[in-house]
Amino acid sequence: MRVDDTKGEMMITLYRTDQDDRIVYYSINDRQGHLFSAHSFTVNWGPALTVGREKVYTFERRSDMDQKLQELLQERIRSGYRVLYTYFRDHEYDHLRPTLRRAAVS
Repeated sequence: MRVDDTKGEMMITLYRTDQDDRIVYYSINDRQGHLFSAHSFTVNWGPALTVGREKVYTFERRSDMDQKLQELLQERIRSGYRVLYTYFRDHEYDHLRPTLRRAAVS
């Protein structure tokens, strides 16, 4: 069996300042596949990227995953998050770029 190395990699890191002026991070990535699902991504959030909470979202269809990504980003941007960092290996996530541009730090 040949390993498919064409799968894109994505990482999006957002941040905002809470009511106590502390920075809170929200990071989305698809660097690790899921054993029981065709499509997945992981979300980490908290006061640091290495500490905090984590949730894995799994999907059978790519379209469902794309829709959830869009929803999460829009929710976070509405709640005051700004883009700190983005990385896209391929053009697989180009549909997210317009949403991310609206929250980019200039």
